[in-house]
Amino acid sequence: MTERALSQRWRAHVTGLLLAALISPQVFAAGPTVDFAVPKGVQVSTFLPLGNVKPANLSAATAFDIDPDGLPVFASGAALKLFGSSRDLLTLGVLAIDDFAWMRDGRLLFVTQGHLAALSPKGVALGPALPSPRMHIRPAGDDTAYVFGGSNESQNHDIYLFKRDRTVAKLASLPVAVTTVAGNETTTFVAAGKMVLRIAMNEPARSVLQTQDAVISLETTPQGGLFYSTISAVGYVDRDGSATEFIRGDGGLLRVRGSRLFVLLSSGDLLRIGPTDGFGAALGSASKPGH
Repeated sequence: MTERALSQRWRAHVTGLLLAALISPQVFAAGPTVDFAVPKGVQVSTFLPLGNVKPANLSAATAFDIDPDGLPVFASGAALKLFGSSRDLLTLGVLAIDDFAWMRDGRLLFVTQGHLAALSPKGVALGPALPSPRMHIRPAGDDTAYVFGGSNESQNHDIYLFKRDRTVAKLASLPVAVTTVAGNETTTFVAAGKMVLRIAMNEPARSVLQTQDAVISLETTPQGGLFYSTISAVGYVDRDGSATEFIRGDGGLLRVRGSRLFVLLSSGDLLRIGPTDGFGAALGSASKPGH
């Protein structure tokens, strides 16, 4: 199945379910111990699915992403599922999906059987073999993808850049295992334990954040900011290094699509927060004299 046919199928499926992922402004399903402190002008909504189909045992390794139309999708075995729907949107047959992600140009890539893979008119097309089984993939530049982690301990300290022409380059190697990665190829943020590092071309690597709990997810914004999440908080780091937590008491997986941040909390609730540029504007105002 091609990506175009897959997208058409999703739209028809969502319409048939009367928008299975409904949005309800300012409705929070999270428990009373969770505190929200988003900047003024930033709205928070929660997806209200028809059913209780959500990823199980949420962790940094959970395969989850937001499609180009803003629909939340997660992997279960060999299938991709829409958050809240029990029907398979795509299945790779017997090929288990270790991870998947949409690239900057809208391409859908998978990690399966120790390979990068994509959809083609004839089905699943296996691409380059990866350095380790069960690696993770996130978008990088216009034609590159970050690949990291995996079950091979001798390789999960490394971060690779895979290009559309099937070439691969090692971007960095850390003394400890890499948890997650986000960036645009030129500037890369890497989480390892409770520390977030910034790696940029022709610059020394430096620490930009030290958290109380281990970081499990990172996402960058078009404005150059960085969202981060642990098991107990979600925060934002502005371009000048100013940081603030705007969710306390829960954390989870982060994905940015357009001007919206999606947060899949450990409770299983899925939030949509935005616009993302509201965070940078709020921190910038707070750092000025008189604020």
